[in-house]
This record gives sequence, C-alpha cells and structure tokens, in this order.
Amino acid sequence: MDVARRGGADHGFALVERGICDAETVDAVIKASFGRRLAVLGPLENADLVGTDLALAVHNVVLPAIDNRPGPSPYLQKLVADGKLGFKSGEGFRKWSQEQQAALRARLVAHLKASRDQEKAK
Repeated sequence: MDVARRGGADHGFALVERGICDAETVDAVIKASFGRRLAVLGPLENADLVGTDLALAVHNVVLPAIDNRPGPSPYLQKLVADGKLGFKSGEGFRKWSQEQQAALRARLVAHLKASRDQEKAK
C-alpha cells in the first residue's frame, strides 16, 4: 500500500530505472487505476475494499522487484493470518458493517462516474 500512500512516485521511479516500463506507462496506469480513487479512498480503505489478502499478494509478488523492503508488511501479514480480509470478512484495517461497505462503494462509484464524465466532456 506504499504505492497508494506515495502516489506511486517512489515505485514509479524504480520501475523506470529498472527498465520494467517507461514513465508514460507508470503515469497512465496510476491515473487509470488507483489514482482516480485516491480522492475518495485512503490506502487502507482501498486495501480493505480489495481485500487484505490481495494486498498481501501484491506485497509478496510485485514489491520485491521494485522495493527494498525485505518482505511484505508484517502487520498486513498478521491481518491476513487472523482472517481480517477487509470487506470480505467485515474487518481488515478497520471494521466494516454492510451499510458502511455499501456507502463507501457508492461514494467510489459516484466519484469514478463523475471523473469519467469530466474526461468525456473534454
């Protein structure tokens, strides 16, 4: 979730430096994926939304190639080991009622639709 917290810059630099992709690709991917959600979702809300197990998988597979951390977040590993999988289990970085989950999803969808409509209007 470091990528979301830093807006992708640190890892984006590493991706370009290692020749994994070019700067345009990094910017395009961030803008078209989690970047649009940052106005609505914080990085921990996003981890709960997609599932802490998926966030852990990203840490295990992707981050070792682009980050100097020796492994994934121990805290994230503990959440997954404890079955705290975010929306999937009702708790991850924080507890989520069904109503809270629905409200956050609705806010995210409304934001993404508004962003799409703004892009179409250009």
